[in-house]
Parts: sequence; structure tokens; C-alpha cells
Amino acid sequence: MKKNYKKNVEQRIKKITLLSSTIIILLVATIIGSNLIKTEYNNFKNHIKNFKNTIIHREKFYIKTAIENLKNDIEFERLSILNSKKQRIKNQSIIAHNLAISLYENSKNLSKKEQKKLIISSIRQIAQKQNDIHYFIYDINGNLLLNTENPRNEGVNFLDFEDINGVKFINEMINAKQNKQNYVEYFWYKPNKRITYSRHIKELGLIIGSASFLESRKEELKEKLLKKIILQNFNEEEFLFIYKLNSLNNITTQSNLLIEKNIQTSKDELLAVEKLMIKSNYKGNDYLIYDNKQKIFYGTFLTNLRYFIAVGVDLSQIYNLIEKERVISLDNMYKNIIKLFIIISIMTIIFFIFSLLFTKKIEFLFNKYKKTVKENEEKYALLFNYSNDGFIISEVNKSSTNILSLNSTALKTIGYETKEILYQDFFNLFENLTLDDIIAEKSLFRTVKLFTKENKLRTIELNAMMYLYEDKKLIFASLRDITERTLLKEEKLKQEKLLIQKSKMAAMGEMIGNIAHQWRQPLSQISGLFFDIESAYDFKELDKKYLTKRVDEANDILEYMSRTIDDFRNFFNPNSIREEFNIKETITNAVKIVNSTLNYHNIQIQIDQELKINGYKNEYAQAIINIISNAKDILIERKIKEPLIKIYMKDKNTLCIEDNAGGINKEIIEKIFDPYFTTKFDYGTGIGLYMTKLIIEEKMNGVIEVENSQLGAIFSIEI
Repeated sequence: MKKNYKKNVEQRIKKITLLSSTIIILLVATIIGSNLIKTEYNNFKNHIKNFKNTIIHREKFYIKTAIENLKNDIEFERLSILNSKKQRIKNQSIIAHNLAISLYENSKNLSKKEQKKLIISSIRQIAQKQNDIHYFIYDINGNLLLNTENPRNEGVNFLDFEDINGVKFINEMINAKQNKQNYVEYFWYKPNKRITYSRHIKELGLIIGSASFLESRKEELKEKLLKKIILQNFNEEEFLFIYKLNSLNNITTQSNLLIEKNIQTSKDELLAVEKLMIKSNYKGNDYLIYDNKQKIFYGTFLTNLRYFIAVGVDLSQIYNLIEKERVISLDNMYKNIIKLFIIISIMTIIFFIFSLLFTKKIEFLFNKYKKTVKENEEKYALLFNYSNDGFIISEVNKSSTNILSLNSTALKTIGYETKEILYQDFFNLFENLTLDDIIAEKSLFRTVKLFTKENKLRTIELNAMMYLYEDKKLIFASLRDITERTLLKEEKLKQEKLLIQKSKMAAMGEMIGNIAHQWRQPLSQISGLFFDIESAYDFKELDKKYLTKRVDEANDILEYMSRTIDDFRNFFNPNSIREEFNIKETITNAVKIVNSTLNYHNIQIQIDQELKINGYKNEYAQAIINIISNAKDILIERKIKEPLIKIYMKDKNTLCIEDNAGGINKEIIEKIFDPYFTTKFDYGTGIGLYMTKLIIEEKMNGVIEVENSQLGAIFSIEI
């Protein structure tokens, strides 16, 4: 029944996978197709819009350029006429000035008053032949002496007289340099712009010049302008018209049509002109679309001529062109949409086939994965249930940490049955362990004490970590019972301490012998002092001075013997504090213990260099003494001539102790650090070098090695 249920579930998963992939393919195809069609339609609209804007922009640019060219032509013609007019005024002024100078030179026999009258009369006569340019004469006080245009103003003083713009034009003529002719421009009360050209005759105190209004040249400018406009070439859809605006307040009724080209103007054009003038604050220079968006023009207003010039385009033909482009683009869009539909359909079928193949592949992988998962479950079940380590999984709640699962090894370790321990608080099993310890470190590796069911304490290596699974906070704990190992380790430490003590006792026996060597001579000296004091007493030579001298000598000998005891006591004083010490100083002090024996056998010891290291000073000294004692025994045994023990630093971390005893036999060199191995069967214990290795490698985390050199053995100690 269970097998059939699993099979039905797998069939449903297969159908759901195939159906969901089909729906996804259709949905994706629909979305992609819709987006592509929408994009194609947007491209069509943007193309028509850009096409329309491009054509209209091109036409607007053309009509604006045409207006700007006309304005430039008008400005050119205006400047040309102005320069021509100014040149004529200048020429006439020069004629009048030269005439006045000639009359002055030929009438020096006359008085200045008579000379002035002669000059005024002569210039008045030549002015009758000119139509638009007249002559004038002022004296330096601003009195008008001659005005061929309006003789009634003669005799009037115009000094400080201002035109409508506040220009004191008479003052400018008077103040001009007398030897230089100058133009002066001002606005007379007609009003219109007036130009003068004058020069001083300083001998008579006169200013002679000619003047003219510019309005007389407007008709000439109008004629040239109309000729240029008539010669302009326009396309059929382009047009031009010019109105003279007699009144800006009533443009539609007070305006005259001057010219029209490719258009029959009507009231619509006047209304459009009025609208543009109001829009541009009566300046023009802007576009206007009118006649139901069928026409557009660019217009400008020439203020001095009061002309409104407009160049425009009939948009109906442009709209026809745009419509043709729209029809062509629309047809292309439909063709592209059909192509897209065909491509999407083909791609949908291809993806559907791939989906079928993919479903088959998923089914194959699913079956393979299911097989792998089943195998892994069996492996993990075996690993979990039959591991040498105990495993406990607990759930962390607000108030407790409930045990959810544990393996047989964990049950064996704690001594409970499964039903007895499930859902009990995990931390009740341990001494001095709380949830905060794991939370603080996220993972925990610690040696702890565990309470068994019989309330016995066992030593456990606990490896615990916290993790999240399906919104649950769990703790996975691995338990390894190291009670027996801990007991063995403690027993090993006890044995090592016994070995150390035995080694020290053996060393103590040797040291007592060394002390006996060192005390033998001082004791003989003290005995000699006592005999000397007794002899002095017998011969009546003993006085306070003699006695004091002999007592001082005895005290010196006793102090030496006391220092020997201190050295002995310090060497065997237990030292469990790690400290920084000087190697050379430590070795020198240690050598004092065996120095008498070395001296007795004529063994030289050489200590080179100084270096500070961090470790246990007395233990380090004991290790050195063990090696020196071992070398001493070999040197004595082999009766080496000139025996030598050399202590030096190979590098900043490695101390070397080298002798010249001939080296260690190759057959035993690998065994000399083994416990109870000795070649001195009569008196050796076999623990000296073993203890040295323990001190260096176990306690001080160093390395000790031995090798043979050409002369003897070299012990290397690296801390």
C-alpha cells in the first residue's frame, strides 16, 4: 500500500512537472509575443511621428531660413543706402568747406564780418541745386547763421539744444576737433534720423557742414526689397505674402497687401498675422499654424518699414506624403507581426519538445537522486547509530533545551533508555555548562563532566554547534567519552613525575658526590687553621689580631661551602613558573654543581654567546646537566686526552652541546632517549636522557636531537 502511494505521488509529480513547464512555455511565449508586437507597433508609431516631425521641421527650417535671408538682404540694402547717403553728405560738406576756405583766402582784404556774409551767400546759392541735402553754418557760440532747409531758424541760438533722445548735437559739433571733420547723428522732431557732417573754420570761428534725413531713402529700399522677393523661387506647397501694417491696434482692417506668391490671401492670413504679433509682443520672428492646422508660416515684422513678411508651407501635401508613408509602414508592420507569430510558434514547439526531453531527464535524475538519497540515508543512519561518538540533537526553546534524538552510543554513555531521556533538558546532563556558553561562541569544543543515570561523573569531549532548520533553533552535540583516556593520562603524569623524582634522586646522589669533592679541600683548610691556632697558643703567639685573621679565613671557607649548598638547593628547587631567562647564565650556574668533578678529571667546558628564552629555568638547567653528565661519563670511560665539552648557539633558537668523546654507536643512537636504556650497566638508570627529552619536548614544546660529528656527539636543543 505504501509502495503504491509513493508510486502515485511520483506519477503526479511527473504530470505536474510536464504541465507546469507547458504552461510556463505558453505563458512566456504569450508575454514575449505580446511585448514584441507591442514593440513593433510602438516602432511603427515612433517612425510615423519621427517622419512627420522631420518633414515639418525641415520645412520650418527652410521657411525660417528664407525669412532670415530676406532680413539679411534688407539689412544689407539698408546699410548700403545709409553708407551711400553718408558719402553724399560728406561730399557736399567737403564742397561747402572748400568753397568757404577759397573765399576766405581770396577776401582777406575784407573784414571778418564781410567774409562771413560772402561765405553764407555763396553756400546758399549752391544749396538751391540740391533736393535732399542742405547746408548749415554755426558760429562757435551755437548761433545758426545759415540753414538752407529752413531759413526761418537762422539767427536762433541752439547751444545746449537737445533732440528727442537728449543728444546735444550742436555742442558735439562745437566740441569736435577743429582740424577734423566729423559725423553727428540725432533725431529731429519729425521724428526721423538726421545725419550731419561738419568741419571748423577756426580763422572765422565757423562750423560748416551738410545734413539730410534718412526717410527720403525708404522708397528706394522698398523697391529693392520687392524686386528681391519677386525673384525668390518657391515650391508649389510654399508661399509668401507681405502686408504693410498701418495700425498695430487694428491689423485686420488697417493693413495693405503688398505682395503674395503661391497663395490667395484672405482674412485668415490677417487673423493669423494679428495672432502672431500679439503672441510675440509685436516683434514677429516666430511660427504659427493656422487654417485648421493646414498651413504654417514663419513671420517677421520690419519696424522701420512696418512690413510683416511671412513665408509658409501648405501642410496638406505634407500630410499626404505622411499618409503614404504610414500606409507603407503599416503594411511592413503587419508583415513583421506575421513573421514574429510564425517564429514564436516554432520556438514554442521546439521548447515544448525540449520540455518533454527535460522532463524525461528530470525523471531520470530524480530516480538517480532518490537512489542516492536512500543510500545516504542508510549510510548516515549507520554512522549516526553505530558511531563510536555519541550524537544528541536538541531543540532550543525559551525556557529549556529539549532532547529530540540521540544514538545508541550516547545512550550507552549516559546510561539512560530512549524513553527516559527524550524531551529532557540537554544541559541537565552536564556540570557547569549552560546554553549561554554555546550562544556566546556559536560552536563549542570543551572537555566537560557528564552525569550518568547512576549520578556518576564521566569526562567527556563535547563538540556542540547551534544551527537553524525549518525555523527551529537546534543544537547538534557530539560526545566522546575520554574518562579512561583521562585516567591513563593522569597515571602517565604520575609515572613521569616519579621518573623525574627518580632522576633527581639519581642526580642528587651524584651531586652529593660533587659536594663531597668540593668540600674535601675546604675541610682540610679548616683543619689546618685549627692546628695553626693550637700551635700559636703553645708558642705564646696567639693574640687577638692573629686569632681574628684566622677566624676571617675560616669564615671565607665556610661562606664558599654555604654557596655550594645554595647552588645545590636552587638546582633541585621545583619551578613551575614559565619565565624569561638567560641561557648562558643558567648553564654557568648549573655547571657549578658538577664543576668539581669536571676539574678533578681535567674536563674543560666552554660556554659561548648569550641568548634569552622563555621557559622553565630549573628544568632547563636539569636537562643541560643531564647531557653534560652523560658526556662527562663517556669522556672518563674512554679516557679521552684533553677532554672538552663545548656549549654554543647554532642559531638564535638552537643550543648545541658538543663533546670530543668519539660519538655514539650508530646501532644505539636512535635508542638513547628511550626510558631505561643505558650502556652504563654498573651504575646507570637509563632515565637521564629520557627525562631530558620529556622536559624539552613535552614541557617546553621544544625539539631535542642528537647526531655524530667528526670529534664526538652533538646534542641540539631548539626552543
